[in-house]
Amino acid sequence: MSKFKLAFLMTVALFILSACATKPPTEAPIETLPTTTAEETPEAVVSAVPDTECVSCHTDKQRLIDTAALVVEAEGESKGVG
Repeated sequence: MSKFKLAFLMTVALFILSACATKPPTEAPIETLPTTTAEETPEAVVSAVPDTECVSCHTDKQRLIDTAALVVEAEGESKGVG
């Protein structure tokens, strides 16, 4: 009789655990962007800064030093009370 109870409990546990199992995710359909015609395309964005300004700014050493962010040393994790 105890083997029957054990088999019955294992079967019930199997059904309970299988009910809690996660289902595999279903694949979502691939979303496509609607096609646009030549009339709907926006005009090219004109940059506010000319290309020569980028080169002159990045090659001017003093200007880079003046605009650079200060490096702040963070306290290490091994320092302090603990």
